[in-house]
Amino acid sequence: MKSFIIFISIILICFIQVKSQQVLTLDNAIEIALKNNYEIQISKNENEISKNNATAGNAGMLPQLNLNASGTFADNNTKQEFSTGVVVNKTGAIATGLNAGATLSWTLFDGFKMFVTLDKLKEISNMSEISLKIEIENTIEEISNQYFQLVKQKQLIKAIENNLELYKERVKITETKWKIGSGGKLEYLQAKVDMNEQTSNYLTQKNIMSELKILLNNLLANTPENDFEVEDSIIISYSPNFEELKTTVQSQNTQLQLFQKNIEIGKYSLRELQSQNYPKLILNGAYNFSRTDNQAGLVLYNRNIGPSAGLTLSWNIFNGNILKNQIQNSNILLNTSELLFNNTKLVVESSLLKAFNDFNNAKQILALEEENLLLAKENVDVALESFRLGSSNSIELKEAQKSFEDSQTRLVNARYTTKIAEISLLKLNGILVK
Repeated sequence: MKSFIIFISIILICFIQVKSQQVLTLDNAIEIALKNNYEIQISKNENEISKNNATAGNAGMLPQLNLNASGTFADNNTKQEFSTGVVVNKTGAIATGLNAGATLSWTLFDGFKMFVTLDKLKEISNMSEISLKIEIENTIEEISNQYFQLVKQKQLIKAIENNLELYKERVKITETKWKIGSGGKLEYLQAKVDMNEQTSNYLTQKNIMSELKILLNNLLANTPENDFEVEDSIIISYSPNFEELKTTVQSQNTQLQLFQKNIEIGKYSLRELQSQNYPKLILNGAYNFSRTDNQAGLVLYNRNIGPSAGLTLSWNIFNGNILKNQIQNSNILLNTSELLFNNTKLVVESSLLKAFNDFNNAKQILALEEENLLLAKENVDVALESFRLGSSNSIELKEAQKSFEDSQTRLVNARYTTKIAEISLLKLNGILVK
C-alpha cells in the first residue's frame, strides 16, 4: 500500500509539473536555435564579412584619392657667398614651408584582373552562404535528434506508467487471493517486488529525461535550469522516391554545392594569375599647392599651385618564372578541388543509398512493431483476466507483462530510429533547412 501511495504521489507531482510547463515544439526549438546558437551566430558573422568584402573597391576597380599636407619651420644662421661677389651673412634667418595636395591613382587596365577578382569575391560570398547553411543544417539535425530523443523518452515514461497500472492490478489480485486463501503470500510479495522495480525504473527514466533537457537547453543557448515539455508523438511524413532523390541530391546537397563553389573559386584564382601576363596601365593625377618663405637665400618666396596628370604603363616580361610556377600550382590546386568534388559526390551517393535503405527498413520494422504491440496488449489483457479467474499463474502473467513491456520499448525505439533516418535523408537532399 505504501508503494502504491508513493507511485500515485509521483504521478500527481509529474502531472502538476507538466501542466505548468511550456510545450516546446520542434519548430520553436529550431527558431530559438537560429537566433541564439553561438556557432550559428559565428557563421552568420563570417558570412556578413564575406558579403562586405564582395565590392568593386576590394577588387581594385575604383580609384584611390589621398589628401596630403605638411608644414616646415626653420631658424638658421645663414652665410652665403655668390659668384657675383655678394656675401649674405644672417643670424636667425626664418624659413617656412607649406605643402598640400590631392593625389589620384586609378588602374585603368590590369589584364581584366579586377573583374575576375570581383567575380571571385562574389563566389566566396556565395560559398560563405552555403557554409552558413551547412552549419544551420548540422545544428537543426542535432536539435532534431535531441528533441526526438526527448519525445522517445517521454513515450518510454508513459509506457512505464501504463505498465505500473498492470503491476498495481496484479498486486491487488495477489493480495486478495492471499487474504482469502486461494493464493500464497509469495505471489503477493513477488508482485510488490516487481512493482517496486518498475517504480525504480520510472524514477531512473525521469532522471534521464532531465539530463536530456539540459543537453537540448545547451544547444538552444538556454540556461540549464530552463524547464519545458515536448510533444507526445513522432510523425513520419517523408516519402521520397529513390530515382528522384538521385537527381535532386546532385543540385541540392549542400556539401556538393560547397565543393562546386570551391572549384569555381579555384578557376577565378587561376585567371587572376594569368592576368599578370598582360600590361598594366594606371592613371595618375594630382592637385598640389606649395609655398616657401625664406629670410635669407637666393629665393626668398616661392609658390606653386595647380593640377597634374599622367599615365604609367608597366609590363613584367620576366620574373624568374615565379608567375609560371604560380600558374602551374594553381592548376594543380584546381585539379585537387575537382578530385575532392568527385570524391564527395561518390560519398554522398553512397550515403544516400544507405540512408534510403535504412529509412525503408526502419519503416517496415515500425509497421511490424505496431502490429506486435496490439498482439502483446491483447496477450497481457488475456493473461491478466486468466490470472484474476485463477486459470493461470503469476509466472505466465509476468511473462505476458514482460512481452508487453518489451514490445512497447521496441515500438518507441522503432519510431525514433525511423525519424532519425528521415532526418538524415532530408539533410542529404538539402531540404532540411526550409
